[in-house]
Amino acid sequence: MSSIGKDLILIRKHLGLSIQDIQSSTKIPLNTLEAIESGVIFEQSDEIKTYVRSFVRSYGRAIKLDDELVVTALDQQEAGNYNHVLLSQFPALEGEKQTKIEKTDLPEAKTEPSSSKFVADFPEEEPEAKPEFKPAPSPGVRNVNWADLGKRFSTKSQKTPVWIIGASVILIVAVVVLYFLVESDVFSGESLNIDQPPVSQESVETPSAGNELSLELSDSPPTAGSVSEILADTLFLTVYAAYGQLEPVRVWSDLKPRIDPYWIENRIALNFEFADTIRIRGQYSRMLLFLNGHRVDNFRQQYFNPEENAVELTRDLFESDPKWRVQIPFELPENANEPDSVANRPTF
Repeated sequence: MSSIGKDLILIRKHLGLSIQDIQSSTKIPLNTLEAIESGVIFEQSDEIKTYVRSFVRSYGRAIKLDDELVVTALDQQEAGNYNHVLLSQFPALEGEKQTKIEKTDLPEAKTEPSSSKFVADFPEEEPEAKPEFKPAPSPGVRNVNWADLGKRFSTKSQKTPVWIIGASVILIVAVVVLYFLVESDVFSGESLNIDQPPVSQESVETPSAGNELSLELSDSPPTAGSVSEILADTLFLTVYAAYGQLEPVRVWSDLKPRIDPYWIENRIALNFEFADTIRIRGQYSRMLLFLNGHRVDNFRQQYFNPEENAVELTRDLFESDPKWRVQIPFELPENANEPDSVANRPTF
């Protein structure tokens, strides 16, 4: 039967390579390579077919054979009809093989005058001695240095595929974008719609029964000139965008214990209710703070809470001085104009 191994020997010698060169290139044990060339490895039933095919393909790559051609040869070898397909990549060797086949079919050619020249032109090669194999260890996959093979394959696979790098970059960008969207409260449904006309401070609508949305506060700030002996249970802090748009200002109070963003246009003021504590974070240099019209001076320097990262005002700051109980017109500094409108914050 024709054998892949004999053709591999023919190609190897044609390329001027020794079996030791193949072993050095593929790291396959020498006795396994010898078993491949002799065809013994294809006859041993205890060998794993997948490993045998892998060894032969590695051998083929070492002698520059096309991998698909080697796979075809292996399929033919297993089917028992191998037809020297490996030699098709080396036409010169394919002709030499055909010559040897013809010469084998003519045993009397040496005695005929016409064949003497033929024998001279193509001297018969001495058949290679079939290597002897020791019964133990048996040649094949059980003697492979898997650690060495692992190092060789891992070296080739150290380069990270481009698609993994691209996917990592896209994931990082997505995480960064999501972080900024959350940080800017884009998904919050309670941001101020600055395109809506301002709600007058004096106009307070009574919410209809069953309506869960209210655009005004349940309580209103005291009117100008009103006097109270004590501070009301609900206080109103006015945030005025006196020097530019606040984009946004974030407000938390004990009556609405959640940090919500509010976009306040220039020269617009909003009232925010609280009972004991309120916190404001935003562009402090653009805003003024008022309680009952009285300006809260130096609020950032005096009342900034580093732990909350916000200006924090409490009821006890206003109870010590009776002036905070009297509602007056806005106590504006010389470089600030009157607000165009004052409204209560929208609520939901």
